[in-house]
Amino acid sequence: MKLLILLLIFVLSGMPSSLCAEEVIVDSLYWQNAEQKMEEEEYKDAARIYSEMIVLGDSLFRVYTGERVEDMRKDYTIDELELQNSAQQKRLLQLSFIIILSLAVFLLGGFFYLKKVGKRLLHSKNELQKAKSMAEESIRNKSLFLSNMSHEIKTPLNALAGFSEVLTTPGIDEATRVQCNDVIQLNSELLLKLINDVVDISCLDVANMKFSITTHEVVALCRNVVKMLDNIKQTSADIRFETELTSLEIETDQGRLQQMLVNLLVNATKFTKEGSITLALRLDEQGFAEFSVTDTGCGIPLERQSTIFGRFEKLNEGVQGTGLGLSICKLIIKRLGGEIWVDSGYTAGARFVFIHPLKQEVVR
Repeated sequence: MKLLILLLIFVLSGMPSSLCAEEVIVDSLYWQNAEQKMEEEEYKDAARIYSEMIVLGDSLFRVYTGERVEDMRKDYTIDELELQNSAQQKRLLQLSFIIILSLAVFLLGGFFYLKKVGKRLLHSKNELQKAKSMAEESIRNKSLFLSNMSHEIKTPLNALAGFSEVLTTPGIDEATRVQCNDVIQLNSELLLKLINDVVDISCLDVANMKFSITTHEVVALCRNVVKMLDNIKQTSADIRFETELTSLEIETDQGRLQQMLVNLLVNATKFTKEGSITLALRLDEQGFAEFSVTDTGCGIPLERQSTIFGRFEKLNEGVQGTGLGLSICKLIIKRLGGEIWVDSGYTAGARFVFIHPLKQEVVR
């Protein structure tokens, strides 16, 4: 019996310390009674008391274990909920990031699209404005052209009609007849030149005029043009050609280049009654053939130099001419790959300068 009691004590000592301390050992009544029975050698009663303590301890242990399991289950549930919450927060953050990124891409794409559309609209607006301006300018030019054409045609036609009528007058002397014939001839040539100039400028305007580009020696061409103009000039001014070149070959349309030189020289003779008219030729620093026509006439006012190449522009309305010669020169040299201008630095008269490439391509 004593051995059984010792075994019971051993079992009690193996129980969880928290239970023994709080629920069994602290229960001094059970323990003291058991000890007392042991001292009185009433082992049977002591064994009964210890057995009751074991049953009570087992019940408490089960309760304790159940509570611990429940606590662990609650802790697990809480941890699981926290993990789920963390996962949901992570998914929410990912979804938010995707939404924000998609929205940013959409807004950025929309911004660039609207910017591109805006540029297109602005370009279209500018093109429409440019087309409108060109149309308005074309209408103004057409009106001005018709007005000037009417004036330029009427002058020689009136002269032709008037002097032709004089020729039909009975009894006119031979001197008057010759004078009338000269006036009729002059105005016929003027009218023919006007028509030719109008045809030329119309063809050049639409790039419809065919150019025949071949290699030509232009030093000899310049000498021949000066010699021809010197023979038919209606001025006392000296016409000469100056160059340090012995020869120069360029690719050009000889007829159109000669037309330019004649137009510029004839224009100079109209405003230079005495002094000199000089055609010069040289190679400039860029390798272009540079032609210049310099006179000692009345010159061109600075404010008129920017418009002198316009159609029907005349420096002096009293001077005969169509007012198209310089416009034709500008169109021709543009087609030949060069450019023409007035030398504003020359003040002793007028100087026209144009450059011509040695080799170039134009529509033939």
